Amino acid sequence: MHLQKKSFILIFIVVITASTGLISFSTACNNSDNNTNYAEWRVSNNQPYLYAKADDYYTLGYLEGQNLAFQTAWMKLMIMLQAQELGLSYDIAVYYSLEYLDYIPEEYILEIQGIADAIDVVYVPFMGQLYEISIDFMDVLAQNCFWDIYYGKIIPILTGYPQPPLIVGGCTGIASKTRSSTVLGQTLDFSLLMQPTASWVYTKINGKKAFSFRLGSMLAMGGVNRYGISVSVNLLEVLNVGCAGKPLSIVYRDVLENANTVRKAENIILTNDFTLGWNYIIRGISSIVAIETIPNAYSIERVKRNQYAFDANIYENELFKMFMIFPTKYVERYNRVSELCQTYSQDGRLTYKDISEIYTDSLISRRFTSPDPLSVGTVGFFFVRGIRSVYFGLGNPADSPLGVITRFN
Repeated sequence: MHLQKKSFILIFIVVITASTGLISFSTACNNSDNNTNYAEWRVSNNQPYLYAKADDYYTLGYLEGQNLAFQTAWMKLMIMLQAQELGLSYDIAVYYSLEYLDYIPEEYILEIQGIADAIDVVYVPFMGQLYEISIDFMDVLAQNCFWDIYYGKIIPILTGYPQPPLIVGGCTGIASKTRSSTVLGQTLDFSLLMQPTASWVYTKINGKKAFSFRLGSMLAMGGVNRYGISVSVNLLEVLNVGCAGKPLSIVYRDVLENANTVRKAENIILTNDFTLGWNYIIRGISSIVAIETIPNAYSIERVKRNQYAFDANIYENELFKMFMIFPTKYVERYNRVSELCQTYSQDGRLTYKDISEIYTDSLISRRFTSPDPLSVGTVGFFFVRGIRSVYFGLGNPADSPLGVITRFN
């Protein structure tokens, strides 16, 4: 497999699997809502999402694995290719993931095991070939530790690593607090190669209800919960080597399942050792907090009434900027977000309509206009307003229909 083979066959495969892979796995069990354990694909305004309900975490993982087998297998292939591009072996990713195992709560280890047990072999078409991808516990663990391993361990100790990498995040989050409400918007931007790994998943277990964006078998990458707590996603490429700690995907899942206030969400994030450079915006019904993290340090801003905050893969903290590998890489998009927020803001605040308009800008909601599989574009998005209304989708919010979840039941 050579990364230089940027063929139209590949792009055709990516587009087709992204649009059909999500629904190629049907309901795992009887889909009556009266059953304790079941999963099914649901559709809201042409936007698919997996609904999975269980009374224990192993079963929940098993249901997720049955329905996300293709996404999980594709993600493994991408990690293998990313390792190859860096001159490493896939076993390095697996080896590094063991360092994080002790920091993962038992229930999520059971869920990871369930995902792995549900998947045997998946056949993935790539570059005109059909690859037989097997999945086990270590594969799923490595996926859940991917960001921490590559951007927290491997990338900081390598110099001159390939640009652009296969698996990269370039997301944009915006949140605003008005007199009576708060609103958050988020685009989720990754390389075209990563598009087939994306999904939305609604999980319900022991009274915990979370709606999250997923890549492969990652347990969460941003989303919202039944209490209206939502958290954004923003990667920072830094020189600092990250600490061992709770993997990022587990941090997100922990927030979405266990935080009923912004303070609790904030505490879950800040009591963990920072495994890589990452920014968060936490939105609650009446409050917003922006947190910038770098290994061994963080800064925090509490957004006041009639103020807004945004992230575009750049630190606001001037000290933190010194540790960025490419401090000018995202400046154009950062400046554009800043300009649009200032243009649309009314006395310092942004309404849901304002943020929706901002996300129609082509530099923020990016289209895949090139056949280059390493090009970066928007593969998913979500908006949260009111108590817990979520507008979500796969694709670009400027062009895609908005799925809607208004009740967590």
